Amino acid sequence: MIELLARLEKGCQPLFGTTGDVLFQASSGTGAMESAVANLTSPGDEVIVVVSGTFSLRWADIANAYGLTTHVVDVDWRRGASAGDLASALNLWPNAQVVFHTWSESSTGVLNNMPEIGKLIRSQGRIFVVDAISGLAVSPMSMDAWNIDAAVVASQKGLMASPGLGVIAVGNRAWEKSERAKTPRFYFDWKKYKGTAPFSPALSLLHALDGSLEFIHSQGSEKLFARRAEVAERIRDLVLRSGMEIYALKPGNGVTGVIPPSGFDITGFRRRLENDFGIQIAAGLGKLKDEIFRIGHVGHVTDEELSYFIESFNRCLAASYAGLRPEFTRCLRGSSSF
Repeated sequence: MIELLARLEKGCQPLFGTTGDVLFQASSGTGAMESAVANLTSPGDEVIVVVSGTFSLRWADIANAYGLTTHVVDVDWRRGASAGDLASALNLWPNAQVVFHTWSESSTGVLNNMPEIGKLIRSQGRIFVVDAISGLAVSPMSMDAWNIDAAVVASQKGLMASPGLGVIAVGNRAWEKSERAKTPRFYFDWKKYKGTAPFSPALSLLHALDGSLEFIHSQGSEKLFARRAEVAERIRDLVLRSGMEIYALKPGNGVTGVIPPSGFDITGFRRRLENDFGIQIAAGLGKLKDEIFRIGHVGHVTDEELSYFIESFNRCLAASYAGLRPEFTRCLRGSSSF
């Protein structure tokens, strides 16, 4: 087990872009997020949470559950957070020493710009914690260079294993902060996981991750990320040619949020795609529930799978557009896909 964990850590470090420690715990991504809150705060602390979508709001939910004073920075969900948004928040709440942010927001498809924000937070001596759950191994990440002190992911996205394994990268400043943190913790205590398995490990998931990392590194980072970008671009091109709009103004390579024309039956379209072709796409979440749908492409997608999806998408779209208002018919005629 010690040898396996060391191999997994070595395989994950270049994906995070860190030379720091990587820990593995049997939990979902939310459990990994909670571990960060538990290890980096003390009762009564003030923290800042950047909310750019439904999943980033989870940081606030966890912080509130621990009784922290949570300051929420609600930014433009389509654009994501800017350094200016953070500068205002840091000035407004000088006593908040930890900032929680989400890199790849799965509810919108936005990939938030981390380098400038990380530089700003580091310049003020605060701790920067990032949810990279749907971004790691999908888009290039440079945790150390971006001044990120801790990052959390889960096994089922870009790492391409089954759900149930939380992976946490911890830098030196985060370790120092955890030593001072007074929030009670037992199972989620990071110190217990450093270089060992303190509790019954998720053995099958650890072995699956081992195989996945072997595959990822056999591709080489340049080829891996080029392929992720190619798939994302083909999905976005499909959406635009279908008379729809990309929700994210700064999209990542893992999730595409789609704004259909007004009056479009999102539920019927998703149901038809699943029933007729065995393909599931996601609805919008939170305030975007009835406004967008989401296409996930975080892991390895073959040309055959991509072609099948595009053909299936177009067939369902033709059925959804047929017989509707004139603007739908124009979308139908204007797409070379049909």
